[in-house]
Amino acid sequence: MPLSELLLRLDPLPPEEVIESSHRLKYRALILVGLLINRPFVFDDQWIYIHDSEARVSRIQNYKNWSSAMVPDPSKTSLGMEFFCTEGDPFWKMSDEDLIRLSAQELSHLGLVDRKEVHEGIVFRQPGAYPVYDLDYSRHLEVIQRYLRTLINLQTIGRNGLHRYNNQDHSMLTAISAVKNILGEHHDLWKMNTEQTYHNAPAF
Repeated sequence: MPLSELLLRLDPLPPEEVIESSHRLKYRALILVGLLINRPFVFDDQWIYIHDSEARVSRIQNYKNWSSAMVPDPSKTSLGMEFFCTEGDPFWKMSDEDLIRLSAQELSHLGLVDRKEVHEGIVFRQPGAYPVYDLDYSRHLEVIQRYLRTLINLQTIGRNGLHRYNNQDHSMLTAISAVKNILGEHHDLWKMNTEQTYHNAPAF
């Protein structure tokens, strides 16, 4: 749950400055269009990023390359077309049929799949999928952090719970550490982030 929603569900509500800061946090939404392709092979990678100014799709997942169990029919391939937008904007409001049609067109434009090979599709919309780092987010997040540290029976974890663009493994680490906190350990979940994980200890 995004912090902006969590804070509004507390009883009693946080102070007004905390509520105001929660309103200032921004998010990008994700639209995932799953397509079943009438072809046993499309490309080698698990996913590819798209850097084409004429394409709206940003990333394409190839689920069959993650696990053959994700595509029970070996004669077909399952692709996930990922589009980033803002919840409520015109793209978010596009019909499922139009999104599936657009996805097939973009696969053809990119030279990956002919539109006629797209067997069927399904659309998933995920609001609040990505925290936005704008010029003011850290100031507002600090206000929220100070307040949440006063609640001894509440821990927030993961990408939305920390308003931090963590990878899945780092998000899982915050969850594991939160459980350890419940069992008596003392881990500062706010200090766990991607950058620290990859830092090497200084050699001097």
